Amino acid sequence: MAKMKDRTLLQKLQDVMKPYLASYLCWYYSDPETRISWDDLCKQDMNFRTTSGENKTEDFCEQNWLIREDVQKGMIIYMQHMKTYNQMKVYQSMLAKALTGDVNSAKYLDDFNSRLDKMAMDNKQEQSEIDELLKGVQINSGD
Repeated sequence: MAKMKDRTLLQKLQDVMKPYLASYLCWYYSDPETRISWDDLCKQDMNFRTTSGENKTEDFCEQNWLIREDVQKGMIIYMQHMKTYNQMKVYQSMLAKALTGDVNSAKYLDDFNSRLDKMAMDNKQEQSEIDELLKGVQINSGD
């Protein structure tokens, strides 16, 4: 079975919304201290500009774009992505503490790893069941 390609957050967002909205959503949720300026973001796509060529305001985009159904779906994708990212950061932090002798961090890692192992086993079992169901199935290409 072919392995699925890893995809960036921006690629996942672009599956449910237009690229300029995906860029805006990533910009909107990024740290205001480190993200590019509004003017620089507006230079990336003409959809950030009015018909007269001026930049749309941040307020306009926030009030009109964040309420769109496609952007709402994108918010869920973004939050799920960040949840995974932050779990990874917590895991790394707990590992560093556990390596210095922190017992509570070591217990956390043990529980976390047990859950990961169970999830991996469940996934293997599901894949085995699918493989078993497909055993002997012939698919004609129609040629």
